[in-house]
Amino acid sequence: MAANFNPTLEHLVTQYQSQHPDFRVRISSGSSGKHFAQIRQGAPFDLFFSADDQRTADLVDSGEALPDSRLVYALGQLMLWSNDPELIPEDGLALLQSGEFRRLAIANPRVAPYGVAAEALLDNAGVQLQSRQLVTGQSISQAFTFVRSGNAELGLVAASQVIVLERQQGGEPMGSRWLPPADSYPPIVQEAVMLQAGADNPWAAAFMQWVRCDQVAHGILEQDGYLLPSRNGEAGCAGY
Repeated sequence: MAANFNPTLEHLVTQYQSQHPDFRVRISSGSSGKHFAQIRQGAPFDLFFSADDQRTADLVDSGEALPDSRLVYALGQLMLWSNDPELIPEDGLALLQSGEFRRLAIANPRVAPYGVAAEALLDNAGVQLQSRQLVTGQSISQAFTFVRSGNAELGLVAASQVIVLERQQGGEPMGSRWLPPADSYPPIVQEAVMLQAGADNPWAAAFMQWVRCDQVAHGILEQDGYLLPSRNGEAGCAGY
C-alpha cells in the first residue's frame, strides 16, 4: 500500500468493519515500490493499493494480479505547504516563480508519482530553481517529512498528508498552503489491484467493491483530500 494512503486506508477499514464485524485485515504500510518488489518476490498480499497505475499494470502483465480487478480508487492532489503560516501567499505560484525561499522539497520524480507531478508543475510554470534550492525525497512521505521537520522551508506534498496531519493535531489549520489547479500537472492516478493470493478470498473482492461503490467510502476519500475518478455512472454498483 502507498505509504501516504495509510491513514485513509485505516479509516476505510475501520468503517467497513463497523458494517461487517467478521472482516479481518492486516495492513502493510510502505512505499509502492517496496511492496511492488515484495509482491514480485512472492509476498502473499491479497490486495495492493498503489500510488500509481503503472505498477498495478505491470503486475497484471506478469500474471501476478487479476486482469479484471484494476480499480482507480482515487486521484491524488498536490499541495504547496509550509510550516510557516506567513510564507505561502494566496498565489502560491508567484512564490515558486520568484524563487524567494531557501529549500523546496519534492518527491523523486524517477520513482514517485507525486514527484512526477511536482516536476511537471514546476516545468509548466517556467520555475527555474538553483540546485541548492531543491531537496528530493525518495518518496512523498520523505518529502513531507523534510517540510514537517524544517529541513525544507516548503514542499510540493500530497494534500492528503496535510489534511490528515491537521486532523491528528486537533483540526486547526497548520502553516500556509496553496492548492495548485488540477490541470497544472498530470493526474496522479492511484490504483488498486487484486493479487493472485486474494483470488479466492471473498472478503478481498467485497472490500474492493465497497471502496469502488459505497458513498461512505467516497466521503472518506474526499475528506482526506483525494479526488474521485469518474466511473461512468458506477456500472456494477447496484445495491450501493
